[in-house]
Amino acid sequence: MNILTLFIFCLLAITSPVIARGRRCHSSTQCDYESVCYEGYCYTIDEMFDKFDAKK
Repeated sequence: MNILTLFIFCLLAITSPVIARGRRCHSSTQCDYESVCYEGYCYTIDEMFDKFDAKK
């Protein structure tokens, strides 16, 4: 039982960054409202500000 728990934990640790990165896209029309497509992924406006550190 402990091995199964450890396996699930490792699987989640590996896949979490992939899931957290966002949806794949080719253009901003494929993203949700107030989101943009950048480098193949959908980002919200807040995520774009964080990415480029443009907060005042």
